[in-house]
Amino acid sequence: MDSKTSQFTDRLALLFENDGLPPIAGRIFGLLLLNEDALSLDQLAEDLGVSKASVSTNARLLAQLGVVEQVRRSGSRRDYYRMAPDVFERSMAQRLARWQRFTEVIGEGRRTLPLASAEVRERLERYESAFSYMVDAIGRALAQWHGALPHGLARTGSGR
Repeated sequence: MDSKTSQFTDRLALLFENDGLPPIAGRIFGLLLLNEDALSLDQLAEDLGVSKASVSTNARLLAQLGVVEQVRRSGSRRDYYRMAPDVFERSMAQRLARWQRFTEVIGEGRRTLPLASAEVRERLERYESAFSYMVDAIGRALAQWHGALPHGLARTGSGR
């Protein structure tokens, strides 16, 4: 792998790590993002200079998150991975769902817990209101973005 690609995958590794995910998952994500074809676990391990076991574990994690998908090639017993065709929409939908669940838990707590003070109640109301607003605003923005894209671009991100 050339130095620019290595820097790119290393930067994604840091971003993934900051989100509580393994850095190797970020490096795999970056490498798959830059490749048109599916890559085998052997190719990923070699390109990233890590063990095949680590690549396998983290590729499966990324598949569970819905950002990559496992594919089979006829005549091959190897596992191959590629970017999910709608990775942006999938990842945003997952984030919105997490924020929605968070909003619901805060709202339920605000309504059902014996709150110690008006200050705490107001804090929870502000939090619930802010997250609710952002979930709605981002949901509408995604719908507008999806509707404004030329046919085919929304699904792959490349227009192919």
